[in-house]
Amino acid sequence: MHTDRTHRLADLTWPEIAALADRAPIAIVPLGACEQHGPGMAMRTDTTRAEVVADVVAQRLSPQVVVTPVIPVGVSEHHMAFPGTLTLSAVTLQQVVHELVDSLYRHGWRKVFVLTGHGGNNAAVEVAVSRLRADFPDLHIAWSGITAVVSDVVADLATSQVRGHSCEIETSQAMFVDPSLVFPERLERGSADLADLDPAGQLSRAHPGIHFPQAYDVLSRTGNLGDARQASLEAGERIIQTAVERIATFLGELANLPARLPSPYPPSIHVEAS
Repeated sequence: MHTDRTHRLADLTWPEIAALADRAPIAIVPLGACEQHGPGMAMRTDTTRAEVVADVVAQRLSPQVVVTPVIPVGVSEHHMAFPGTLTLSAVTLQQVVHELVDSLYRHGWRKVFVLTGHGGNNAAVEVAVSRLRADFPDLHIAWSGITAVVSDVVADLATSQVRGHSCEIETSQAMFVDPSLVFPERLERGSADLADLDPAGQLSRAHPGIHFPQAYDVLSRTGNLGDARQASLEAGERIIQTAVERIATFLGELANLPARLPSPYPPSIHVEAS
């Protein structure tokens, strides 16, 4: 997919950025990862997905949106058994997000959307967003992943009982956003059924809503779940285009949202009489 780069902050000069204040009220902060994606996909898969989706959303809403440089390394400790994976701690990533959004805030942005292409970043992003809301009461800030906003589409397209990393769903997305990410002849079936998992892995998947994280070298000898061989360009197009449409719809509404004003009323403190 080819996109217009004029919405990228890093491609603009400071006078151009200063002139954006009234036209581009929203800044998107894309987050990625550098981690193993099985034998058939590149380490930068999550980074590229986040960057491309952010670009296309910004193009769709032009000139209302700017996009910051992508953060290319995320929280990937659970993939560190596989060579080449890089990781930040959750504490470091949430601090990076906080300071990057603080920079945007100091330049006048009051509406920010954090888009993560890697689910391992979620906890750090949630902490960063909570801190930012407390530190900047007049900031409208939201965040999401990519696959999570199209869970209904994923349910319709998925072929594996167990999936979520380098499966047919993520591989399809990679094929669409950047075909060079995928080496079709190297794609393999990973842990695709509950029977493929060890007892701890099975338990981690058996109780929805309960989090029992497992390292990926325990979950899969190849590092991927699902069956990447079932991926298709058509499925990737449907997933990504739907995600773009839904995120763009939300951000269009966010752009029209009135500015948030700090509350004039301090929280009430009730003191018991002694």
